[in-house]
Amino acid sequence: MVHRADLGTRIFMTTTPYNLFDTHANQADPHSMLWRNISSAVTDFYGDVTPNDHNQEILIMMFTEFGRRVRDNGTGTDHGTGGGVILIGDSVKGGLYGEYPSLDQAKLEDGGDLQHTVDFRSVYSTVVDKWLGLDPVSVVGGNFEQINFL
Repeated sequence: MVHRADLGTRIFMTTTPYNLFDTHANQADPHSMLWRNISSAVTDFYGDVTPNDHNQEILIMMFTEFGRRVRDNGTGTDHGTGGGVILIGDSVKGGLYGEYPSLDQAKLEDGGDLQHTVDFRSVYSTVVDKWLGLDPVSVVGGNFEQINFL
């Protein structure tokens, strides 16, 4: 495994070859298939690192750089706010952090965007500090509240 190759690298990043997530119409079936594929890949990876306790060294952070608007535009949804982060690892204290954003029309931003309830920089600050043991201020450009998920 590349993470055990002693390359001196602490962070590895990959992207999905699934530009298909950037859909604007007929999203339910394609997204269901894509999430099944990603779930299988993560399960397989975690299964590979677990037998030799390498899972203790792994924190998987899956994120999206954009969310979706709440309201259908007639054929699907457009880019919006409310992107998610999923953390996976033996050190992760599972659960939902933050609150589900409201779908109430009066609480949507710009006529259809979710109001985020957790600043992504809080998530990054927590990972940088608690997992990597580095100063998060220089990474995220300021002091942000950390979240107790590690």
